[in-house]
Amino acid sequence: MRFLGAIAAMAAALAFALAACGSGSEPTDEGAPPTTATQKTIDATTTDSEPEPEPITVAEQRWLEHIERYGQRLDDEIAMGGVVTHSTMRREARLYLGCARMLDRAGDPGRFGPASRFAERACERLKKAARFLAQAIASSERGGFVYAGSPDEERFNHALQSATEAAANGRYELQRAVGQAEEIERTVGS
Repeated sequence: MRFLGAIAAMAAALAFALAACGSGSEPTDEGAPPTTATQKTIDATTTDSEPEPEPITVAEQRWLEHIERYGQRLDDEIAMGGVVTHSTMRREARLYLGCARMLDRAGDPGRFGPASRFAERACERLKKAARFLAQAIASSERGGFVYAGSPDEERFNHALQSATEAAANGRYELQRAVGQAEEIERTVGS
């Protein structure tokens, strides 16, 4: 008898446990309607149907390549160093003034528009550097020679220093343009 009583007690405990768990269906959130398989399929397709951004176009890539090549030419010129003469100052001024022409040849930046603002600012700074170089040339004798202690020496030194500073600022802005364009390229996921 004790055996039957123990079985009856276990059966009652099992029935109580089943009643507490529910009817055996999957648990659902309180107050939320149960989700059907069809609803799950629809939810999955709506999240997947968001349009992915277009990859970087050939024209946009060409724009970035123009900026990078021009930046490399600036780096090469800076690394060259050497003696300051009229010839070297004119060569640098032509390179600096070539920035605006390079941007024109690069064409429409497309989605690199935010980066193009840095490139335009770089060209303005480089144009300023070219003007300072013209002042340095005008303040020096043929070949870039300046008499120590003369009023021309002070003008020459100021113009050359200002040209160097403006060119460095222009190069920095160009690097920012490339960095911004590369960041845009990464977010697009080309």
